[in-house]
Amino acid sequence: MNYTYKLGFIGCGNMAKAIINGLLDSNLLKAEDMYISTPSISQPYRGIAFTNDNKDVLSTCEYVVLAIKPQIFKEISVNLADNNCKCIISIMAGVNTKTIAEACNCSQVIRIMPNTPCSIGEGVSAITSYNTDEDSNDFVERIFKTISKIVRVDEKYFDAVTSISGSGPAYVYYFIKAMIDGGVKGGLSFEQSKELTIATMIGASKMVANSSEELDALIQKVCSKGGTTIQAIDTFREKSLDKSIIEGIDKCRIRSEELSKS
Repeated sequence: MNYTYKLGFIGCGNMAKAIINGLLDSNLLKAEDMYISTPSISQPYRGIAFTNDNKDVLSTCEYVVLAIKPQIFKEISVNLADNNCKCIISIMAGVNTKTIAEACNCSQVIRIMPNTPCSIGEGVSAITSYNTDEDSNDFVERIFKTISKIVRVDEKYFDAVTSISGSGPAYVYYFIKAMIDGGVKGGLSFEQSKELTIATMIGASKMVANSSEELDALIQKVCSKGGTTIQAIDTFREKSLDKSIIEGIDKCRIRSEELSKS
């Protein structure tokens, strides 16, 4: 079948714009290859043609990204069944591929769970496929590799993905804020403490990524008996910081499961 556009978007919020930016900045697609349907913009975004009619996108695009909230999906799903697209790509939380395939009357569905650092090209995206061919899988992976790392995950674990990479940036921001506040309490300026904290987080993360050692070993390497670091680590252990983090992640996952069933 001949399509007017390679990729369409239903919805054009922050994540859709991040995807578009990645595609254009990497030259994977050009503006004329894409089409947007959304009531939220009144002029072309980066030169991409747009409409207020979802059916225009569904009938003219080979691939269509559902970049909408799950509540909206329920409202508009009746209009999604009449489409000619080859594959639906969903970045909605809590709506599984089978539900999307049935609602959209589309055999191929790929579900993605990106996170907010995708907006600066430093994200990570979990991906799962439903009844897709090799071309669809390859094209969608190339799309998201422009803004993130890709991790293939069985869909039954997507609620766990939500609790780690989806919600995870907030956990990191929370810990960064506490570290900065600790530095300020010690006499550093906010900017000094922020710079030191961010550089330390980035460096430590790269150490974990590039080291074959266990995390406990890396922790121990920074700690010396009777030294400074062990005072902080012992306090974290006494306060059961690790258990609090795990409990919070678990509650996040459970809530994601609840929302998926609602």
